[in-house]
Amino acid sequence: MKYPKLLQKGDTIGVCAPSSGLTGEALSKRLGNAISNITALGYKVIETASVRNNVKCVSASSETRAAEFMNLYENPDVAAIIPPWGGEFLINILPHIDFEKLSALPAKWVCGYSDITTLMFPLTLISDIATVHGSNLMNMGYARIHEADLRALDVMSRAETEQKSWDTVEVQ
Repeated sequence: MKYPKLLQKGDTIGVCAPSSGLTGEALSKRLGNAISNITALGYKVIETASVRNNVKCVSASSETRAAEFMNLYENPDVAAIIPPWGGEFLINILPHIDFEKLSALPAKWVCGYSDITTLMFPLTLISDIATVHGSNLMNMGYARIHEADLRALDVMSRAETEQKSWDTVEVQ
């Protein structure tokens, strides 16, 4: 299994909406709060064009959502990808994701839950890349990030929480 390098202050977190996007003033404000909270922790954040769109429960066409995810994954400046939240129709992008290409690239963190696991499951099984079943970005959009949501960032950034492949674990 390939494990991404540990997330460090100054790294960029990419935000795409491979399932539902968001619309409306309240959700836009919460996303802005999440981005502010993440940047206050020392990370940079970039978002794709479709994050703030949502029509019939999706942020964009299947092809566009897949392309935005692939573009973030291929971007050497992006160390992690955290979608705003899940949704209903992520499964429709899977035929447009090049899992072989992803497996040839340096591993990077993909973190989330809900419909996002529909992408993380084949990313792990097909491309042999470790992922984090943890908080979505919108969970981090309140006045402060709850310690439970900070745990996902801890898993991606702290050596003492780093997972190991079975073949690297020493038997005592």
